[in-house]
Amino acid sequence: MKEEAAAVFKEGKFEEAITKFEEVFELDPMNGNFNSTLLLNISICHVKLGNNDKALVALNKAIKMNPKYAKALVKRGEVYVARGEYNDAIRDFSEASEHDSTGFGVQQKLKDAQ
Repeated sequence: MKEEAAAVFKEGKFEEAITKFEEVFELDPMNGNFNSTLLLNISICHVKLGNNDKALVALNKAIKMNPKYAKALVKRGEVYVARGEYNDAIRDFSEASEHDSTGFGVQQKLKDAQ
């Protein structure tokens, strides 16, 4: 089911992808690491649809399930930058760099946010 959701996402059908990712999530809501990736995907769909508030909700859940999920921290930082919330962005980029200092361009994003 996750592959089906990913295929819909790749087609640019973001609302449908959100629905499908949410269906996959409901299969095993206690699977924290797996579901945190689903929530990241949901947040990306919301960003693409211009729904940064909903993206933040999904990202907050993803990070709650997996506090060291650097990719979700970076994405949340990006959403904070888009909202002009630079202190929150810097905090997330800094934390992400503690967990994965080489990935996701976090060092450059941190510099840009400062």
